[in-house]
Amino acid sequence: MSPVDDTFISGSLGKTIWLWDLRSPNCQGLMHLQGKPVCPFDPEGLIFAADVNSEMVKLYDLRSFDKGPFATFKIQYDWTCEWTGLKFSNDGKLILISTNGSFIHLIDAFKGVVMHMFGGYANSKAVTLEA
Repeated sequence: MSPVDDTFISGSLGKTIWLWDLRSPNCQGLMHLQGKPVCPFDPEGLIFAADVNSEMVKLYDLRSFDKGPFATFKIQYDWTCEWTGLKFSNDGKLILISTNGSFIHLIDAFKGVVMHMFGGYANSKAVTLEA
């Protein structure tokens, strides 16, 4: 859900992101991606992020998402797990990447640089980690 209005985003196993407005029965936008997406809004509801194939974060301006991402960050990929969630910090400066592996990444939302990796949890059953 957008933190500022009635807009929300849904991602599907069909490799698509759907943009919705609760005031309308029709989809407001559709994006086709290369993999299963995970997509949150930033705290101001102006930007949304999309995880693509558990290897990169793409940032989109909600008002012009059809023009493509304005930033793309490739993150060091761990082939043993999938990304299961993205969350912006309250100030919008950081993005937390949750996984079903043994770590969680914290990245800079402006540069895409990994700021910290939280790890050390033995997750042999591939349980989704949350933070």
